[in-house]
Amino acid sequence: MFLSRLKPTLFRISTKLTLAYSLVLIFSSTVIFSFLYFQISHALQDQERLVLQAKLEEYQNRIEIRGLKEFREYFMYVPNYDRDASLLVGVLSPRGDILFLHEPFPSFKTDFDSLKAEILSQKAHSFDFVLPEVGGIDSVVFLGRTLKDGNRLVVAKSTEGLGLQLRNLQKIFWWLLLPVALIGFLGGLFLSNKTLSPVRELITSMKKIESGSLSTRVPVGGSDGELEELKVLCNKMLDKIEGLVSGLKEAFDHLAHDIRTPVTRLRGRAELALQNEGDVETYREALQSCYENSDKILNFLQLLTDITEAENRSKKLKLEKKYISELVREIMSLYEMAFEEKDIRVIQKLDSHDWALVDARLISRVIANLLDNAHKYTPSGGEVTIETINQTENVILRVTDTGPGISADEQAMIWQKLYRSDKSRSEYGMGLGLTFVKAVVEAHDGKVSVRSPVKDGRGTEFEVLLQKMS
Repeated sequence: MFLSRLKPTLFRISTKLTLAYSLVLIFSSTVIFSFLYFQISHALQDQERLVLQAKLEEYQNRIEIRGLKEFREYFMYVPNYDRDASLLVGVLSPRGDILFLHEPFPSFKTDFDSLKAEILSQKAHSFDFVLPEVGGIDSVVFLGRTLKDGNRLVVAKSTEGLGLQLRNLQKIFWWLLLPVALIGFLGGLFLSNKTLSPVRELITSMKKIESGSLSTRVPVGGSDGELEELKVLCNKMLDKIEGLVSGLKEAFDHLAHDIRTPVTRLRGRAELALQNEGDVETYREALQSCYENSDKILNFLQLLTDITEAENRSKKLKLEKKYISELVREIMSLYEMAFEEKDIRVIQKLDSHDWALVDARLISRVIANLLDNAHKYTPSGGEVTIETINQTENVILRVTDTGPGISADEQAMIWQKLYRSDKSRSEYGMGLGLTFVKAVVEAHDGKVSVRSPVKDGRGTEFEVLLQKMS
């Protein structure tokens, strides 16, 4: 049970960062101490060797100048507290006989047989070697030299004192390692908490959002760190998500409203036909009404699908060189009678060189939607101008009407799916025409814009920019 509770804690990022910081601090401290330890060790060993070397030269000069007898008398009067007392000093004949031996104080023992064999094996004038101390954990360092008479002078010292200093140094390190580890743990805990505090704020905000509070935002501090930038980006993403959710709710409300009418009519006519016994003509009219209303629903859903494909660019465009003026004339032939019935004057200013690489089917529907809008919102006796302008790299299509215009507040909203202004509620429409226009034009890497009012506080102008070479 305890391990199951401990496991999630061990895998938390803060715990990992704390442990990593502690381990790095401990490891770096160990590396630094090891480096210092070996430096101090080598320095002490070199110092001991220099002392032995100086004593070896001193003893050599004393023997060669004053003789071995005086050398024996010198060591008879060396007090125990003198530095020479701690040295093992010996003189051996070329055959290995001990001519003089000074036992060190405090005493350390070495194997004399091994010592004799080692000295006799040395052929150089000066030599040194190391032998283990008998009954101890330390070793004995020997320095020797061949005298003028062929005898061998040897000076030796135990490494016990040096080993004791180094062992004390090791103890000091191990005792210091405990506070270093504690400092590393506390420092890692502080740094991990400080570093991950923005992440915790982010998690807290995400939990609130998960519970349904889409208006929650991550608090942003004043620093310029990467985590603060992440919080800013997260807030922007949340703003966009909240806007999309709000737009989706609004779109569903409009969708339900716009589909409810044809579905209700379809169901009403079908129910009426089933309740009453009528002739074939009555049933034919009921079926015709059902067909028309279901066709409206299918057209509505198909238009939504076309908009989505255009926005996501999931459907490849069939690009070809087309003159926009020709497409305008084709669509105008379909709308000409509708404009005449409403007594709307149509002015065409079409350039004969206005070609562009476009999907003719989709751009024709764009032109049709713009003309349909102009027809709906231009009052009787009004005027609609459709114009194409040829440029070096682009073609501009403008449709201008003399209708009531679009307010500045609504101009950014008319491109949204299913949006219909209060002025358009009286006119039949799905609220998808301008959304389709924007999606198709941008799928061609073009631009669409609106300007309103145009003149005397009235009128609307839609401008579409298409590239000659997409």
